[in-house]
Amino acid sequence: SSMESRHRISKFGDRFIQDGATILVHGHSRVVSVLLSNAQKKGKKFSVIITEGRPGYSGYKTASELRKMGVKCTLILDSAVATSMEMADMVLVGAEGVVENGGVINKVGTYQVAMVASLLHKPFYVAAESYKFSRLFPLSQKDIPKRKEEKGRSPDSTGPNLPKDVPFNNPLSDYTPPKFITLLFTDLGILTPSAVSDELIKLYY
Repeated sequence: SSMESRHRISKFGDRFIQDGATILVHGHSRVVSVLLSNAQKKGKKFSVIITEGRPGYSGYKTASELRKMGVKCTLILDSAVATSMEMADMVLVGAEGVVENGGVINKVGTYQVAMVASLLHKPFYVAAESYKFSRLFPLSQKDIPKRKEEKGRSPDSTGPNLPKDVPFNNPLSDYTPPKFITLLFTDLGILTPSAVSDELIKLYY
């Protein structure tokens, strides 16, 4: 089941969470929440920096969950990732999909978080269940599947004073190439991005 997968992932991933670490997470991910919860139950002390996760403000849900667990956390603007990254020891994100080359499709903003982490030499870890492995091979942002909610304007994300004649581009997901990903924590084990295609061959052929 997906819950069993998340618990397997947390067993593989929590060894990377050191006592006293500061972890930056983007928006909300169920598998990331389970991993952090299990690390905390083992007595590890860490703090978490959480992006707001617009559109949808999903970071607020993560903040609420972590506070209930007693984890010290801080919410930041999505646009404050670069200024906050120097305080983080690592980045941990979930994934909507893991593609054939070991890159990931995830909540919009993940790509820029990964680029900032790479420039500042912070490890960037992805936690993802193997059922999210997909035989897609995106070469650019244009190649990722679009969802119908992205069309038009979303009042949640535009703010109150958007002029009527100005289009609002509201992508929900982006593609992060494998060169920005340090490791993937999966229910099949800890994988490098280059190992993903081997696992896909086992799953699909």
